Amino acid sequence: MFLLRQIFRVVALLMGLGLGLLLQPSLAGAGDTATVRIGVLAYKGAEAVQEDWSYVRDWLEARIPGHHFVLLDFDQAGLTRAVQEKTIDFVITNSGHYVVLENNDGASRIATIESPWALSPRQSIGSAIVVRSDARLHTLADLAGRHVLAVGPDAFGGYQIAARELLQAGVDPEHDLTDLQFTGFPVQKIVHAVRAGQADAGIIRTCLLEQMIRSGEIGAGELRVLAPIDTRGFQCQTSSRLYPDWPFAALRHTPTELSKRVAMALLAMPRTADGYSWTIPSDYQIVGELFRELKIGPYAYLRLWTFEGVLRRYWGWMLLILALLVVWAVHTVRVEHLVSQRTRALREAHEEQRRMAEEARVRQATLDHTARLAILGEMASAIAHELNQPLAAIRNFARGMARRITAGRLEPAPLQEGTNEIVAQSERAASIIRNIRAFAQKRASEQQSVDLIAVLGEAIALFTGAHPQARVIWQPGAAQPARVIADPVKIQQVMLNLLKNALDAQQTAGHAQEPIEVRFRAEASAYLITVRDSGCGLEPGQFAHLFEPFFTTKPEGLGLGLSLSKGIIESFGGTLSAAANDDNAGLSVWFSLPMEESQGDI
Repeated sequence: MFLLRQIFRVVALLMGLGLGLLLQPSLAGAGDTATVRIGVLAYKGAEAVQEDWSYVRDWLEARIPGHHFVLLDFDQAGLTRAVQEKTIDFVITNSGHYVVLENNDGASRIATIESPWALSPRQSIGSAIVVRSDARLHTLADLAGRHVLAVGPDAFGGYQIAARELLQAGVDPEHDLTDLQFTGFPVQKIVHAVRAGQADAGIIRTCLLEQMIRSGEIGAGELRVLAPIDTRGFQCQTSSRLYPDWPFAALRHTPTELSKRVAMALLAMPRTADGYSWTIPSDYQIVGELFRELKIGPYAYLRLWTFEGVLRRYWGWMLLILALLVVWAVHTVRVEHLVSQRTRALREAHEEQRRMAEEARVRQATLDHTARLAILGEMASAIAHELNQPLAAIRNFARGMARRITAGRLEPAPLQEGTNEIVAQSERAASIIRNIRAFAQKRASEQQSVDLIAVLGEAIALFTGAHPQARVIWQPGAAQPARVIADPVKIQQVMLNLLKNALDAQQTAGHAQEPIEVRFRAEASAYLITVRDSGCGLEPGQFAHLFEPFFTTKPEGLGLGLSLSKGIIESFGGTLSAAANDDNAGLSVWFSLPMEESQGDI
């Protein structure tokens, strides 16, 4: 069996190299079929790469004609060299290795694998520290002074994740273990070594133990996971927190068009019979936090900058700097003495000017306070009006969660989603209060570069969630982000006001089920957003007062929504207008915002 595996590995390697030579030129050539090389981290051995990832290769070849995809297996060091030497076009590797490639070599994730073993693509990979079932080890702290096996210092699930947990348990894996032995790939030999009593414990990737038990490689009661963390919904035992799953990454030299086509093909791929699929790229920030805490990877330099290390390396320069600081201190004291002498002579002459300036400051403060009191009533009405929408959303989500609890439907995901929405809406309410307070205190709005399409989409999703009876047709009409300089919370505030007005008008006219159209288009140097309803519309004489404060056609309205919205849009350099529809059925309200590029030119 060992001989057959070695022969298979050699044949697979020769086929990969042979195809690369026979099908030249590759991506940069002009042949009928372009060869696309995908480097895969072979943590379970070379044979497993072809077995585990062939479905990806076959799917990409079927979806992207004119390209021949080849899977090449590497260990972590070899995969890094292949990226740097530009002999591969894409990478499938673990999360930790990807973050290193992203930082050092410009790799860019285009998809994240979705595994049936994971809670989610963002909670998938961890470390399981396995011991014999009869071992007298129960906590991570018990590993101090023990013999532990791991894949390698650069192995993410096979060492680095567990190292973080050991450090937090008070065990430094580099100093507190009797022997930390790195075995390399494949990972399965760590499991067999621990079972044979050749080591006290072994660090492997989560779910590998369960997969080996399922395949019959080891018995169910021979090994156990040390100090398992209770992770609800996760079907594998883990000794650590969970990290994002493996990404599919393009490289710096990979053609952009090919990367786009591969990403679209991966996201369109149906789930396999084993339950695997691809989804949008996950957030790998937690991996960077692990690297920073361990002072490895992109943060390896932190190990050099300890006080003792700096003192030993730069003691001569530090002595020189200390001498310069002493000279500077003496010079500063002398200058301060001279300045104090000259200042004393001018103090009496300036005393009268300071007194007058203080009186002017007190008068200005009094005027400012009077102005704030004058708009206090309008602020109170504005708070009541603007907080109604997030509070209504909080009420709807809370009622929905209560109904689920009453019905016994306690699935974590919907309840967590409802909780997140309540937190988001409460934060939105707090943001509205801060914005109104900032207005009263004449402070500048927190403007930033935002994707207008994304901001509007969030507002529409929030509105439809709070008003399920509303039918909103959202027509962004643009595939690329539309960036503007604005406050995203205030833009959503405007959109929610317009949508609520449209729904109220349609309910008044008895057309509550008619769709509310939201259109988006680019015009010259600005973006135009139109909200069109089929409501009762306005009388011709009402248009002149539409944007005046406290003007309203609603029996219970405050008349502040459109007035505040107009002020918000104009503060961002845009305009807000309204007109009757061409068929005299309903109203169209639109606002425009200048593109970020045009604002930069100004």
